[in-house]
Amino acid sequence: MKYKHLFTILITVLTCLSMGVAAQNQVGTFSIKPMAGVNISNFGNSTIDIYKSKVGFTAGAELEYGVNPWLGLSLGLAYSQQGAKIDGIISLFGTDDEGYNFRSSSVMNGKLNCNYLNLPIMANIYIPAVKGLALKAGMQVGLLTGDKMDTSVTTYMIRVAPTGENMAYLVEEVSSGYSYTVSQTDICKSVDFSIPVGLSYEFKNISLDARYCFGLKKIDKTEDPDNSRNRYLSITLGYRFHL
Repeated sequence: MKYKHLFTILITVLTCLSMGVAAQNQVGTFSIKPMAGVNISNFGNSTIDIYKSKVGFTAGAELEYGVNPWLGLSLGLAYSQQGAKIDGIISLFGTDDEGYNFRSSSVMNGKLNCNYLNLPIMANIYIPAVKGLALKAGMQVGLLTGDKMDTSVTTYMIRVAPTGENMAYLVEEVSSGYSYTVSQTDICKSVDFSIPVGLSYEFKNISLDARYCFGLKKIDKTEDPDNSRNRYLSITLGYRFHL
């Protein structure tokens, strides 16, 4: 809900700023802009602190229609490599069938790659002060084309005295540095929704675009799902062809 309010406020402010702008947009015409660049992606709202930013590739194109001198509406399609690095420690505590308390720590290192076809619908608002500069915001649907996690795991586990006794008393070191590899697919939900916001600057039809996407939907569909949502910064370079 807070993202909806943020989006509404942003559009209102940008509309007010844009009144009286000099003609920068070709009204009543279409243009197409192929573009390619990089993503810096991660997961937000996660309940486990093991995700770090990773770099991926993105490429696609946007079709824009000039509504008036200061507003253009665009529809895009882009292939987008997202996901995150996995680098951290997960600790578990519990009691086994014999009443002994155990503690395990798993050191994880790897990547979760999530590839999407993204379809952004954007409002491009050309501001008055700088010709070629546009602020943009909109909505985006992401269709998952594939996901894969490859992670090395090193686990350490101990058992200690039963509940009620001296917890500092080590009964058994069950595992000291047992290592294995986890490879898994079908982790993420097939459809994602996000809000992209950003800006672009265009000079002689060459456009530099930077936008940040806030994922709205939990993407984890495993048996014990996390609260992770997609977050990524996309920086692309494109060229506009007027139709």
